[in-house]
Amino acid sequence: MARPRNRENNGLPQHLLCRRRKRKNGKYVNYYYYVNADGKEISLKTNDKHIAVLKAAELNLDRTTQTEITTFITVATRYLNSQLDNKAKATQDNYRWATNRLMAFFGDPPIQLEKIQAKHIKMYLEWRKDTPRSANYEVEMFHRIWSFAREWGYTNLICPTDGVTKYTLETRDVYIEDHIYNKLYLLADQDMRDLMDIAYLTGQRPIDVCNIHTNHIFDGILHITQQKTKAKVRIKLVGQLADIITRRMETHPGYLFLHSRGGKLRRTTLSERFRNLRNVALEKYPELADEIAEFQFRDLRAKAGTDTALAFTDESAQKQLGHKSVRMTQRYIRKTRVVNPTK
Repeated sequence: MARPRNRENNGLPQHLLCRRRKRKNGKYVNYYYYVNADGKEISLKTNDKHIAVLKAAELNLDRTTQTEITTFITVATRYLNSQLDNKAKATQDNYRWATNRLMAFFGDPPIQLEKIQAKHIKMYLEWRKDTPRSANYEVEMFHRIWSFAREWGYTNLICPTDGVTKYTLETRDVYIEDHIYNKLYLLADQDMRDLMDIAYLTGQRPIDVCNIHTNHIFDGILHITQQKTKAKVRIKLVGQLADIITRRMETHPGYLFLHSRGGKLRRTTLSERFRNLRNVALEKYPELADEIAEFQFRDLRAKAGTDTALAFTDESAQKQLGHKSVRMTQRYIRKTRVVNPTK
């Protein structure tokens, strides 16, 4: 059973609170507060009950009106402003990009949050049909925002993305064969060769290769904290990897890879340089155009994981790639082991 209200609070409208205080002279004075949706109290700066009731009624009216007209834009904006700080920069950029796409569709004209239905999600997918992979990602982003809308009390409805069929996508299954790797490698400058070698030998993402700093190298070990997942990977400096890093440390006392103006090499700059290299290779080897055209720098991570798994075990590849589970690593393994015939 709920505790009964104090006498001074009886008969007050919703969200209005009276606190009675005794002054030094023994006289009692009433102070009135309004309780916001987040539970915080704000002073109404009056001791007059009638004025307090009037102010509370106005605030309750505004509160009801705001609830009635909550739009997707309102919730999406709050999500962007409050939920991205603990994400990696690349993740923040991806979330903002996807949310801006959603806001362009559901904000022209602005649609009330609870009026969005499954048919509107299907319309969105049709609107983004030229880029199905991005469309699927954006619908997942919509679901993420809706989950927070439920937590924040904007709605109790089930997310309209539930049950909506998204685009069927082919899983990337590219394995870069050695002869294709070597074609581009021979056309690359020394910086790109070192980037390709380190990406392959360590099995790390392009951004993590760009982030390698001499401070990460001590006790004969390269210490990497992956930007995307914060997973920590320690790689022993031996063989070719040790030779490359030792050579680069002699001329690069900070970051191992720099752009033309001397700052840390950006992921986008690396992609642009590799794209230019690939275009040169396409012109030189037109007979290998199909294989060269699908070669992306990020494929070196899958090549590393595949080769490590085939040479050792899936668990070895898991440790190299910094995955939490072998199942995740197996998505990167692009070749199966060679088997013998029955006879």
